Amino acid sequence: MKRKLIFTLTALLVTIVLSGCTALGPGKEDVTLRVAALRGPTGVGMVKMLEEQPSLGKNVTTEYQVAETPDIVTARVLSQEIDIAALPTNVAANLYNKGAGYKLLAINTWGNLYLISNQVEISSWDDLEGKTINSIGLGATPDLVFRSLLIANGLDPKKDVTMDYSMAQVELAGALSAGRVALAVLPEPLVTTTLTKNASLKIVMSLEDEWKKIYGKNIAIAQGCLVVREEFANSHPEVVASFLKEYQESLAWINNNLEQAGILVEKHSLGMPAAVAAQAIPRSNIRYMAALDAKSQVEAYLNVLLALAPQAVGGKLPDEGFYYKR
Repeated sequence: MKRKLIFTLTALLVTIVLSGCTALGPGKEDVTLRVAALRGPTGVGMVKMLEEQPSLGKNVTTEYQVAETPDIVTARVLSQEIDIAALPTNVAANLYNKGAGYKLLAINTWGNLYLISNQVEISSWDDLEGKTINSIGLGATPDLVFRSLLIANGLDPKKDVTMDYSMAQVELAGALSAGRVALAVLPEPLVTTTLTKNASLKIVMSLEDEWKKIYGKNIAIAQGCLVVREEFANSHPEVVASFLKEYQESLAWINNNLEQAGILVEKHSLGMPAAVAAQAIPRSNIRYMAALDAKSQVEAYLNVLLALAPQAVGGKLPDEGFYYKR
């Protein structure tokens, strides 16, 4: 009887120990975080992390990938292949409205769009009347932002100016550098690339500055963002928090170490040579703001796009669930 009691107590003790180990298990499970960056300013913010591969936890492995275009990242997001991704903010809203299962983590890229002139005197919006302006893709972010500003400044994009979408962005930058285009809307780093190749070119408008004149000095263009897969965020909030801490440090380092950042941008194939990156970063307006803190600016931006091209944001303004909160 005594031996049976000892055996029973021993079995119970083993069960308790094993139960304790199981309870601790989730904190020790292997976790893989899959991160997608975009070539260009939206991905540049991640370059220090690409270089250093910082630890996000004892059992956490981070897999980074750099994609050429938003379409590639979007496809991977839709197939749930990515946990955290850098995307244009309107694409993030569109995906959320379609039920893709991703939330807005932070804004990382503000207005980096500029109107470049090739010896055409432009000092006000009225000076654009009757002019041909080249832009990248009807319905793309540069086009939507520029057309919204035309309208806000009393110009009809269909009547008062001629919008030319005949060239892709690299081709357009080349044509501008070669003097074959008079006026063009371009993002960084293509702005810096063209300016370094043709001394006759100059920036005549920062669309970020023009946006603030219309919508208020504290309302910037919430152009690029980070999104997180909702299921991953719910299961591993501590990993998301660690990632965001490292990401904020990466952004701060980039803005304070332009030459070193430029070297890393070239090394990790983020779309520009080191010298161009060092010059382009200040005009790229790369800075971190958490989703909830940026909400008013995100909504202002998306509302403008919604009025101009509803399909660009998924037909409606995202609800409160769009904004990640731990």
